[in-house]
Amino acid sequence: MIAEDAGNEIRMGCGVDCDGGGIGVALSKDDKAAIIRLERVRIWQNNKPDDEAGDELVAGADDKIFRLDRADASECASLVTDRKILAALRHK
Repeated sequence: MIAEDAGNEIRMGCGVDCDGGGIGVALSKDDKAAIIRLERVRIWQNNKPDDEAGDELVAGADDKIFRLDRADASECASLVTDRKILAALRHK
């Protein structure tokens, strides 16, 4: 992850060497959502031969930028598997 100053916002980016793509994350101007910028994400499966191991998602013109609105922590409780974290979420 690399933090960069992009004018009035700070973006976090993760790029992969050897043309593996990259993804960027920034807060929206109102700090109520994350803005995701996607170039390309390449995934390798270690249990397959090299010619079958790679798969990639390439962003098109209409799906390069996503806005992920902040959700209340209680809405995410069903996704938490750690009992201590789940108890803390329910206690708030």
